[in-house]
Amino acid sequence: MERKSTMAGRLVTRLLIGATALVTTAVVGGAGISAARTAPADPAAAPPASAAPLTSPQAVGRNADGRLEVFARGTDGALWHIWQTAPNNGWSGWASLGGYFSGTPVVRNNADGRLEVFVLGGDSALWHIWQTAPNNGWSGWASLGGYLTSSPKVGSNADGRLEVFARGGDNALWHIWQTAPNNGWSGWASLGGYLTSAPGIGSNADGRLEVFVSGGDGALWHIWQTAPNNGWSGWASLGGVITTLPAVGRNADGRLEVFARGTDGALWHIWQTAPNNGWSGWASLGGGLSSAISVGNNADGRLEVFVRGNDDALWHIWQTAPNNGWSGWASLGGVITSSPAVGSNADGRLEVFARGGDNALWHIWQTAPNNGWSGWASLGGVLTYGHDATAAAESGLLLTA
Repeated sequence: MERKSTMAGRLVTRLLIGATALVTTAVVGGAGISAARTAPADPAAAPPASAAPLTSPQAVGRNADGRLEVFARGTDGALWHIWQTAPNNGWSGWASLGGYFSGTPVVRNNADGRLEVFVLGGDSALWHIWQTAPNNGWSGWASLGGYLTSSPKVGSNADGRLEVFARGGDNALWHIWQTAPNNGWSGWASLGGYLTSAPGIGSNADGRLEVFVSGGDGALWHIWQTAPNNGWSGWASLGGVITTLPAVGRNADGRLEVFARGTDGALWHIWQTAPNNGWSGWASLGGGLSSAISVGNNADGRLEVFVRGNDDALWHIWQTAPNNGWSGWASLGGVITSSPAVGSNADGRLEVFARGGDNALWHIWQTAPNNGWSGWASLGGVLTYGHDATAAAESGLLLTA
């Protein structure tokens, strides 16, 4: 992969999806999620890292038949996609789904298996596009309204209804949800709080959604459904000082585990001590991160974490057994200019995607489930970031006026 320097954009101008109007926004810092601003303890062992983490311009989904599909923003600001032509197999060429958006797309499977993609539009509203049938073609773009200041994140309720979360213009957490599986949408509602990152979403062993964010005090905060498919708790702090948006994985036994970069640039994690239960303290996994974090599950259930290292290569660390301890860090090489995104093939092999120094999409994959890795290969294309404040918000850092 070619090495090529990049510079994070700080322009905050957006174009509307399907329109020509311009919208300009600025994001400023503020108070914590709660009024209390007590300085958290871990992981604040060192001065903040100098390099702002990059965000991922690509999202990975898996079709109902098991074929992976990758979505990214092209140089025209539209959504482009590329897909496996058969499960565990080769790839199509790139095709455009149109639209114009900022930030990073997110993709999720509906209850019937159809993929649905959500983006932050140039008008700061939530826009979506969906497959009209499983493994099939696509609808046109439609707006779900709202005013977002982060890219959206999406989770699946226990009954299969999709639910989308994002930071609003008031820096609170807002959400919108399907009123029935594979169906229409509610209006927007606020869950309060004060966010300095995009949210991370996890699904508990009993199906309850749980949302994690960085608060104004730099700590990890969370809010959760009090019962599956139901209402929400109040906000609670899990402490720490984090400098990326939280990434959420689920262990083989159903326990959630959250990963974030600490102020020392290392990877830190915190985990449920039992499924649907309380939390450990923070612990460091070491390393040096210059990106947001991607978490995948191996075929045997072991968590594996992927990041961009300070040398611009892809690095990973993995559980040595399901629900257990961790390996040391290992490099998978390459020169990547985005955070990695990980998908799981139909046969359980993990596959990681990232933007290379030539701005094309590159990928690397396990050669067998729970096993070693191929070399890097290019899927072509030219991937870009949205030139707005969301890129920083998705990494857990905000541009200030």
